[in-house]
Amino acid sequence: MEYIIIFFYVVVSYLIAAKIGKHKTLGFWKTFLLCLIISPFMGYFIAESSRQINARGCNWCGNKYNEAEYCGLCGKNDKGKNRPIYNNDNI
Repeated sequence: MEYIIIFFYVVVSYLIAAKIGKHKTLGFWKTFLLCLIISPFMGYFIAESSRQINARGCNWCGNKYNEAEYCGLCGKNDKGKNRPIYNNDNI
């Protein structure tokens, strides 16, 4: 029974490192070791909070660290459209 739990633990750690870690600055092996040492759950959040290797950047304001669809500084996407503004006054 212990072998099944250990196998599941290693497989989940590997899947997290393969899916998320290889695209982040931590890399595959650091994410895999974090998942094994701490836990796959905490390793997932640590890997997810690190920056991407190839961030998209913003063509309009020069923000090279932008990873989202809309830039956090100027609010524009790749096509130059501004972020939609949601008004909560009508709720």
